[in-house]
Order: sequence, then structure tokens, then C-alpha cells
Amino acid sequence: GIFLILGISALLIGILVDVFVVRLLCLIVVVVSAALIYFTLRARELQISTQSGGTNSQIKSFSESSSMKKLIFDDFKSNIKDEIRNEDNEEVGFGTNDGGNQNELIKPMSGGNNFPPIFSMREQPQKVRQFDTSDFFDIDSEIYKGEVEPRTEFDFLLNKVLGVIKEVLFAHSVAFFWANHDKNQMIMEAYVSDSSNCFTSRRFPIGDDLVSKVAQTGKPEFLSEINQLSEAELFCYYSSPIPVKSFVGVPVYFSRGNVEKFNQIPVAVLIADSKAKDEFGEETLTLLGKFTKLISALIKSYNDKYDLLIDVELMSSIRRLQERIRSNFSLNNIVQALAEETSRLINWDFLTIVLYDEAKHAWVAKKVTNRSHEAYIVTEQAIDFPESVVGRTIKNNVHTLVDDIESSLIPRFYAEEQIEKKGSFTSVPITSFNKCYGAINIESRERFNFSRRDIDILYRLAENVGSALEIFYMKEIIDEYVIIDDMTGMYSKKFFMQRMEEELHRADDAGNELSLLFITIDKGDEITQRYGIDGFERVMLTLAKTIRTSVRQYDLVGRFDTDRFGVLLVGTPSSEAYLWAEKIRKAVSALAINIDGKSFSVTISIGVSGVLEGMKKEELIGNTVAVLNAATQAGGNVVRVF
Repeated sequence: GIFLILGISALLIGILVDVFVVRLLCLIVVVVSAALIYFTLRARELQISTQSGGTNSQIKSFSESSSMKKLIFDDFKSNIKDEIRNEDNEEVGFGTNDGGNQNELIKPMSGGNNFPPIFSMREQPQKVRQFDTSDFFDIDSEIYKGEVEPRTEFDFLLNKVLGVIKEVLFAHSVAFFWANHDKNQMIMEAYVSDSSNCFTSRRFPIGDDLVSKVAQTGKPEFLSEINQLSEAELFCYYSSPIPVKSFVGVPVYFSRGNVEKFNQIPVAVLIADSKAKDEFGEETLTLLGKFTKLISALIKSYNDKYDLLIDVELMSSIRRLQERIRSNFSLNNIVQALAEETSRLINWDFLTIVLYDEAKHAWVAKKVTNRSHEAYIVTEQAIDFPESVVGRTIKNNVHTLVDDIESSLIPRFYAEEQIEKKGSFTSVPITSFNKCYGAINIESRERFNFSRRDIDILYRLAENVGSALEIFYMKEIIDEYVIIDDMTGMYSKKFFMQRMEEELHRADDAGNELSLLFITIDKGDEITQRYGIDGFERVMLTLAKTIRTSVRQYDLVGRFDTDRFGVLLVGTPSSEAYLWAEKIRKAVSALAINIDGKSFSVTISIGVSGVLEGMKKEELIGNTVAVLNAATQAGGNVVRVF
């Protein structure tokens, strides 16, 4: 009875306590108790057989104890089953044989043992885990939902690699740091950790910590035991203390394909730490070396894709630049287009575009953009040539890069400039095949902010702007010497001014009357926006023909500006010139202009000014422009006389 109680107690403890060692001890106790019970019952049967002298004492003894066995298994039938099976896996029971002995065993157990065990336990089948698609594929990942940037793809793959490293090394944290040696910083790119709330500082300066040491020396580091007092100095990537006991860090290298010029300075550091002592060793370094090779390949793939993406963006910017210049071929539009496309591709705080000013006979800043709202140079500021960084860029026709302005002894624009000497500065010449027309300059408040890639982008944009400026200045030269405007067939501005000055001298000598008319289209900007430059030029051509047919053959008609015509009425006082102007205004108002199948009408405003004795052409033009502006401000479609 004692053995039975011990066995049952051990069995219950083994079932209820889910600890391997406890279950093993309970199993031993159960087996020993069963063996003791068996030998006790066997001894009792032998004793009874000796006393009775029967031949079937074994069967009787087993039969006599069956009632007790049945009682035991009825009490614990939920957990234990009394199953006795023969070699053919058939259940063995008790019954009547051919000899009529009801207590004889029908068939003995295999192995020569005629007595079945007191009880046996059936093993419970283990539940098999069911795997689904999410175990093998990131169904909800953003990387598969559309086109992603190379940086997003790199971060996704890097996090997967770090997760694998953490599982393989049984690490507490695994992290990847970029090593920015120019800015003397370590930047955490990704990490996988059991203490994610401790990673609050993404950047920290390169110092004496373990991560910085790997980045500086390019040699792996691992510690098997770490003093808790020095943990804060060794691990700068944790914002709060973590009881780290083991650490391993390896360098990550990168090459653009030129093995001969391979830079042996690490671009990144891969680290792993653990809360257990002696967690890492030499074999860990070998394993991490294989992972760093994989990460280096990922960096190369990311870098190549990023360069390709930048090239696509650059081509789009060049296309937009050319289309914008083509739509409005003016100096201001060319400069503005260059500034906007540079802003799309490069990060900067200050941008200036320096060109040569013929009137001032100096290089001046034609465009200045200030994003930081700090003190900087202003538009039309002349620069020192060539005693400045920009001046030397223009003179030598070679770009200049200043990674640290504070260490530069040469001023950026002129000697007396009151600009903070902080950050980085680069200047790229705007040049064509034959001539340098100026420079585009960008500045950042961060040191080492501009890379070789940024300079290449500026060169590509500046080359296209240089070609446009060359065409623009050649057009100005042609306009200086051409007599007829090629679009309208009227006199060019320069020739019109020369003839007007001749007529003024003739009027003074002969005492003749002379009047000047300036004619402009009302709401010309709306026509340009709706029909484009080509449509606007067609309207100007129609207007030129109408004016020419409305005046006399010996009167002078010329295109004074993009949207303005000048008419010099010979031998006509201002009172009669008013009537001529009204005639022209009404003729234009009655016109029906057809562009692309759409008919519309336009109105004009006219300013009239008569010539007084001894009047200069500048005074005559000023008076006429004044009354023309008054007519335009009055709503247009009107004639005003000075």
C-alpha cells in the first residue's frame, strides 16, 4: 500500500508540474513503485502456492489480485488505462479456456513473461504547428505594394539580415551604424533589440566607445566580460543602462568597383551584444564576416540604384529646364529656371547666380535665394574679381569646393562681406564651349555637405544654362545690328531709335511737327497663358499688319518691345496724332483673330506725345511711356495724349 501511494503521488506530480527534471524523477519513482508492488505480489503468490501445493498457483495469485487492480484503475481512469496487449496487438483478457479453468491466461505475453504489467501509460501525440503564407512571405510589407525608393528597399533587407543575426547569435541587440568620417559622426541606420525603448539617440560623435573604435581602426572588437561601471562609456547607442556582458563589432567596407583604389576605411559598423557572459568568440567573428560581405553587396546594389535614380531625376530636370527656357527665352527666366531645378536635386541653405553686367562692367549676383533667413549678400551685389572664391571659379573656369568655410582665408564674394563663416560652400562655372558666363553657388550651414555627385549635377545643369545664355547673348548681338524684326517685319528697336533721332534733328531744323505713339495689347499675359508664345506672336503679327495699313508710307513703325509697337508720325502735331491713334484703335477692335480654330478679338491702349522744340529722344520716350501707363491703368482700349 505504501508503494502504491508513492507511485500514484509521483504520477500526479509528474502530470501537474511542467518541469522536465521533476517529471523525470517522478517517472523513476513510478517505475520503482510498480516494480516493488510486482515483487511483493509475486512473493505473496509463492507463499500461497507453497501452502496449498497447487500447480496453478501463479494464475490464482494473479486472479486474486485482479480485484484490487481494477479498483485502482477505476479511481484514475481519466489519466491511466489498463491495457494488456499481445504480440498481435490484440487486447488480452480473462476467460474460460478449453480445459474449463476460468483463471488461466488465454495467451502469455511476449518475451516469456506470463504476467502483464500492473499499468501502462499511453503517450499523448504532440500537436504539430500549422504554417501559413505569412511565415514565409511578408504579405503586408510596403515594399511589395508598389515602386519604392532604393533607400526603402535597402532598409527592408537590412532589417531582415539583422533579425537573422540576432536569432543565430541569441543576441540581445544587433545594430548597423554608418560611419561619417567627414562629419565625425556615427549614425544608426537600423537595429533589432529586446530593448527597443533604449535606442533614443540615432547620432553620436565618434569617440572612445566600442563602435567608434571599430570605425576608426577597421578591426573587429569583442568583449566576453564587461564591467558595469564602464558600460556608459563603451556603449553610446543606449540612452539608459543595459546590463550588457558581451559585445562583438565588425567593420563593413564598400568599394565602387575599383579594387586598386579601394579605401580601407570602414563605411559602417555591425555590432551585436548580449546580457550573458562569454557569449561571443572567434567563431562569432567568422560568422559576422559572412554577413558583412552580404551587407556590402546590399550597399553596392543600393548605391547603384540610387545613382540611377539620380540620373533619371537629373534628366527630368534638364528636360524641364529646356522646355521652360524655350517657352520664355529671357535672361530672368533662364536664371530662375536654373535656381528651381537646383533646388529639386540638391539640399542647400543659400543659392546665388553670378553673371556679368554690361552696364556696371562687373560680375554681379543676379539671383540670391536665402532659405535660412540669415544675413547674406543681396541681389545686384558686385563681387571681387578675381580675389574671391566665386571670382576664381569664373576666371579659371573650374569649380571650387570649400568643405569648411571657417578654415578658408578667401572671401566667398567680396572682402567686406558680413556673412557667418560656418558650413560648406561650392561654386560651379556656367560655361559654354567658348566662354564662361558666370557661376552658380550654393552654401550649407553644415560642413562637408556637398559631395562629388552634387558637383556633377551642378555641372550638368550649368552646361545647359551656359548654352542657353550663349544663344541669348548672340541673339542680343544680332538684334543690335538687324534692321527688321523677323516676327513682325517691322523695324527693330535699335534701328527705330536711330531713325527717330534723325527725324528729331530734321524737325528741329525744318520746324516740322512730330508725334510719337506707343501701342500695347491689353491683357497680353492672358493671351500668352492661353495660347502660348506662338499664339501671342501671331497676335502681334496681326496687330503689326493693321498698324502698317493704318498709317502713311513714310511714317516709322517699329517693334519697341515684346508687347509694344512704336509709331513716329512725321509732320503731325499731337492733336492730329490723336485722330490717327483712334483710327488704329478702332481698326484693331474690329479684328477677329483665329488661332487653332478659336476666334477672339483684342483691344489696345495707345499713348501719344508731341515733340517740342529742342526735345531729346529720351524725354519724348519718357512722356509717351507715362501716358501709355495711364491708359493701361484706366482699363485699356483707350487713347491718352501727353
